Amino acid sequence: MTAREHQQGGWQVAECLLPGLTLPAAEDLAQRITAELAGRPRPGVRFLGSLLMPGDEVLLCLFSGDEAEVRAVSERAGLPFERILACVGLGWPAGAA
Repeated sequence: MTAREHQQGGWQVAECLLPGLTLPAAEDLAQRITAELAGRPRPGVRFLGSLLMPGDEVLLCLFSGDEAEVRAVSERAGLPFERILACVGLGWPAGAA
């Protein structure tokens, strides 16, 4: 996490628990988030990518930014999240996120 990201609310994970989740469906959700941010940018919010755990039917969408702003973007994009969680990356190579 960069110093700027920390000042703007840090990292947030949108946790999605989706029975029957497939890779194409997860890719579609990522595209919807990207399109939402392109169409209505939120200052300080960046979509950093997702982690799909197909065996558990879980999708974690990683953002930088304030929790309330990340929640608003996720809702407008139609992301079916259970909760938004603050998180800290440990041991990631520089520039990985």
